[in-house]
Amino acid sequence: MKVNGLSKETKEKVIQLMEKTEDKNDAVFQAINMVVEAQNDELIQQILAESSRASQDADYAKTLGLRSLNKNETQFYEAFKDVKQAITAEQIDIIPNEIVDRTLDDVKKASAILSLVNFAPANVKKWIVASKTGTAVWGDLTDKIAGELSATVTTLNIELSKLTAYLIIPKAIRELSLPFVDKYFRAILSEAMQDGLVTGYLNGDGKTGPIGITRQIAVTDTDGTNKAKDIVATITKLSPKGLAPVRKTLTKGGLRVVSGLYLICNPSDEAEYVDPAMFGEVLTGGYVNKSFIPITKVVDANVPAGQAIFTIPNAYVMGTSGITVSDYNQTLAMDDNDVVIAKCYANGRALDDSTAVVFDVTKLQEYKVSIVQDGAEASIKALTDAVNAIKTVVTPAA
Repeated sequence: MKVNGLSKETKEKVIQLMEKTEDKNDAVFQAINMVVEAQNDELIQQILAESSRASQDADYAKTLGLRSLNKNETQFYEAFKDVKQAITAEQIDIIPNEIVDRTLDDVKKASAILSLVNFAPANVKKWIVASKTGTAVWGDLTDKIAGELSATVTTLNIELSKLTAYLIIPKAIRELSLPFVDKYFRAILSEAMQDGLVTGYLNGDGKTGPIGITRQIAVTDTDGTNKAKDIVATITKLSPKGLAPVRKTLTKGGLRVVSGLYLICNPSDEAEYVDPAMFGEVLTGGYVNKSFIPITKVVDANVPAGQAIFTIPNAYVMGTSGITVSDYNQTLAMDDNDVVIAKCYANGRALDDSTAVVFDVTKLQEYKVSIVQDGAEASIKALTDAVNAIKTVVTPAA
């Protein structure tokens, strides 16, 4: 659970609670409640305010873009009116596919990394992963087919690994009209799922989760996890020559056109290595990025420091299926909140191993803009040589 951004007061309350409460299970639950409510306080207050105003102002309600819920969604959210009775260990409710699909849309919009992913629809359990290759050849109508189109097709079994998220639903929200419940629920479900999906996309081990882009698809270690890709240590410049091996790999030997690159890195490496390699100071003042090919930075704390990844968009497929919610009954319930566990089957993999290159980002060198341009360098060199020649003639012999 993230605790960044909490106020000093909230942190102190959590510490005091953990230190003074004898029932540690209950203390943990209450601490979770404090943290989540503090983190979502702005969202909670926003939705409560919107609901209050919308109930009196029909024109304002239209501007909120609230969704019209279908029968399945309505029945699902109605269950939250009495979570303790509707969602128990005996009765597991499946989140409607419409909510899942819209939540994944929200996740993609909110996450720069997950915007690179193709999500399979939520109502399928298997999804085809295919990478097209081949050529087309002109000829006479009577000629035999000279071109051959092929596709490497595999099936992604979505019901393989389980992703779990813990959600706290304030009663103040569940008592609102259903479109507002939907807005809050999708917002927190999106946030809860985002980190798990990002981690799976980047470094899923293939055994307990998806196969991450830093892992090899068809090679496993003795423990059953997919083997990590070799870390390339020869990328030192973001120049045409320096990036030639990367681009060649991403094109899959010339079978794919790569018109732009995505560079995924840790925030600390962005500051220390990536930005200095991409931007250089110019004589006229300021900094300039003269990349010969568009490079989009994607910065995320889930990327291990010291490593970075070059990749391309729409080359990774991820799917979720059968998201369920159930009551969390391991600790005592709070008066004003209920904890709900959301679980789903999820899986993912790249089209092939050549869609991502993992490299040692610490090897990147600082980008330096040349002081002289065009033919000036040759002129200065010739002038320097002439001056040195004159000095040789006029210098007395020792």
